[in-house]
Amino acid sequence: MTTYQYTPVDQFTNIASKQRLIDIMQSLVNVPLSQLRDVVAESYHADASVNVTHPINGLSGLDSFTKKLWEPLRTALSDVERRDDIVAGGIYRDVNWIGCLGHYLGTFENDWLGIPATHGVVAVRYAEGHELRDGKIAKSYVFIDFLDLMRQAGYFPIAPSLGREMRWMPPRTHDGVILAPQDKATSQASIERVLRMHAALGYYTGGAPTREALDAMKMVEHWHPDFMWYGAGGIGTTRGLKGFEDHHQIPFLVAFPDRKGSDIGHFIRIGDGHYVVTGGWGYLQATHTGNNFLGVPATGKPVAMRVMDFYRCDENTIVENWVPFDIPHLLLQMGVDVFGRMRHQYRQNDPIQVSEWML
Repeated sequence: MTTYQYTPVDQFTNIASKQRLIDIMQSLVNVPLSQLRDVVAESYHADASVNVTHPINGLSGLDSFTKKLWEPLRTALSDVERRDDIVAGGIYRDVNWIGCLGHYLGTFENDWLGIPATHGVVAVRYAEGHELRDGKIAKSYVFIDFLDLMRQAGYFPIAPSLGREMRWMPPRTHDGVILAPQDKATSQASIERVLRMHAALGYYTGGAPTREALDAMKMVEHWHPDFMWYGAGGIGTTRGLKGFEDHHQIPFLVAFPDRKGSDIGHFIRIGDGHYVVTGGWGYLQATHTGNNFLGVPATGKPVAMRVMDFYRCDENTIVENWVPFDIPHLLLQMGVDVFGRMRHQYRQNDPIQVSEWML
C-alpha cells in the first residue's frame, strides 16, 4: 500500500474552522424561523451545493436549502437541539473539510417527509461532510437517518435488522469534538491505520465468504478485540469481529461480491488526532447478485452507495466506527421504496380510518 500523504494543516486555522462550522450549525437550529433565510444566506456561499440522503437528494440555491432542508427539520422538531459527538477537520485534495456526527434531539411535533409525528422525544442521527471556504459552506454532504426515525415513529418497512437497532453512543473517550491542537504524527498514523484496513478489505476476491476467505483479509490485525461498529438503520450495531462479520460483513459480501471503490465521488479523507473521517457519494459501486441483504432477494441491478465512516483509533487499532449509510437510496436502486412502504403501513394503522370503519 502506498503511504498516505497526510496534508499538514495549521492547527489554529483547523480549530477556528471547526468552531466556525459549529457556530453555523447552531445558528441554523436556534435562530427564530422568521430569520432562518437570512442565516442560511450568511452560512452558505450563493453557489453552494448540498447533497442530502434520499428522498431530499441534491439541492442547489439558498431557497432550496431553506425550504427543503432546514425549514422542514425545524418544523418537525419544534424544540430541536443539535448535539455534536464528533467534529473533526483536515485538508483533502487541497480543500478544507470538516466532518460532523451527532443527533438532533427534540419533540417530533410535525410530520417529516411523510414520517408520522409522535409528539414525543426523538434522537435523529446526522453525519456531515462540509467544505468550508472563507468562513462559509461551499459544499455539503448530509446524512440523516430517516429509516431510524421511522423506527422511532413505530414503522419499520423492511426486514428486521441483524444488528441491534439502538441509539448510537458517543465516543467512549468523550473527546470527539476536537477543539485542541492535535499531533501531526498521530493524525497521520490514524488515517494510515484506517486505510490499511480499507486495503485489507480489498483482498476479498468475490467468492463465497468462507472462514478461510475472511481470515485472509486479516481484519483481526486492524480492529480492537471489543470494537464497536455502529451501522445505519436497517443494519444495526455490532460488537467485536464476530458480531461485525455475522451481522454485516458476510451478508454484505454475499449481496455485493463485486463491490469496488473509486476516487470518483470520494469527498473526504482526513485524520485529526485519533479520529478519521472518510466518505463518498456514489463512490462504492456494485452489482446486487446475492440474496437477503436487508431482506431483499438478488435483483442483478447495479447500485452506487452513499456512505461515510467516522473512526476512533488508539495507538494500535481501530476502536470505534460509526457508519452513516443512505440505506433508503440503496434500497430504491434495488426496487424497494421504504417511504412508499411506510405510507402503506401508516394508512393501515391510521386510527382515524379505523374509527370511521367502526362507525
